[in-house]
Amino acid sequence: MIAGGVRGRMALQLVMVAMVVLLLTSLALFTLDISPSFTKVLMKMEDLEGAMKDRLSVDVVSTRHSAVDDVVVSLEQIMKAPVSLNQDDSRLIQVKEGGFFVECGALDGETRSNTLVFEKEYGWRGVLIEGDPKNFELVRRKNRRAWAVNGCLSTSPYPNVVMFKQSFNVGKISNLETGQNKTGYAEVQCLPLYSILLALNTTTVDYFSLDVEGAEMRVLKTIPWDKVNIKTLSVEFIHGGEGKDALRRYMEGRGYRVFSEVTHPGWLANDFIFAKKELLANRPEST
Repeated sequence: MIAGGVRGRMALQLVMVAMVVLLLTSLALFTLDISPSFTKVLMKMEDLEGAMKDRLSVDVVSTRHSAVDDVVVSLEQIMKAPVSLNQDDSRLIQVKEGGFFVECGALDGETRSNTLVFEKEYGWRGVLIEGDPKNFELVRRKNRRAWAVNGCLSTSPYPNVVMFKQSFNVGKISNLETGQNKTGYAEVQCLPLYSILLALNTTTVDYFSLDVEGAEMRVLKTIPWDKVNIKTLSVEFIHGGEGKDALRRYMEGRGYRVFSEVTHPGWLANDFIFAKKELLANRPEST
């Protein structure tokens, strides 16, 4: 009975990953222009990239699902296909070959984007995740060179549907029960970050930008850190949650150190930038 249950959960996980893969492979890549935040801080870390070249193996069974209903979701409503791009765009200058980013809390894909400079100037690719359906329509129009996900990162290690409070740059997951027709809220599908990475056939992320208005710690706790290679990440710490000290301790327990703390008097940025200890150990003395 136990073996049968395990096989059943494995089959459900494989079905979900296959569905997301099918949808993602139908998407094209696209690009646009703006100056993002965090660029100077992260660019100081260019020389630290050599230590992490090996691809991690993927254990599909690691993401748990509580019930069949958690897996049967309308994924075609999450992924929207952007316009195609000339794949040999020679204008982009590569800082490193194959750079990959994830930006969750993508807003409109342009305003205060933390990833656009890596995409536009250095040829990186990645995925933009935005929960607010109205904002996501703006993301689609920006012609970014990135996969676009109309959804949120799950705060549990399995997919779920939440009521998302729509408020342009401060939208967030709410505690309201789903199924309500409430002004200023939308039902949004959430997926674990690990499931999205598996669908994109990668477990290596050069830079992860996480800004989800107080749910950052819960999202981080869903990540199987032994199965992914996230080299650097910026995490907002100001909106509720467990506080910046708890965030720092949690990430230190996963093998990271604070590289920088980025703040802005207008609360446009209150983030830690974390890097793997191995990268910081290899950092030159001069900056």
